[in-house]
Amino acid sequence: MYRWLDHTSERELWIEDEDPEAILGEAAIALGELLREHPGGEPVTHPVSLSASDLPTLLVEWLEELVYLAENDGFVPERVLKMDLSGSAVEAVVAGKRTMPQTLVKGVTYHRLEFEQGEGGAWHARVILDV
Repeated sequence: MYRWLDHTSERELWIEDEDPEAILGEAAIALGELLREHPGGEPVTHPVSLSASDLPTLLVEWLEELVYLAENDGFVPERVLKMDLSGSAVEAVVAGKRTMPQTLVKGVTYHRLEFEQGEGGAWHARVILDV
């Protein structure tokens, strides 16, 4: 489950789910929702291979890669077809549409960044995008 919170020229994304893979998957879907203007477009997939020093940084890198694909290929993510997460490295295939994104993201910030497991076992993440 994810939800967007509004800030001045920023959008805060809060995600809660069962495991880190699901958090990354929800982040891709949420970003697609933010970028999508029209339901149409050519179906495409993109492989994504990233590693980082920790899970919070991986979340930032993940979203930055998807933002890069949106800006340079008109790619709007819709779902993750395959994901292998090992520590703070991920290999994935993301499906979506090639179209004109509605919103362009200026950057993914580290301000208030979170990605951790809570006391009850569920995972949560928070990341702020500069739009």
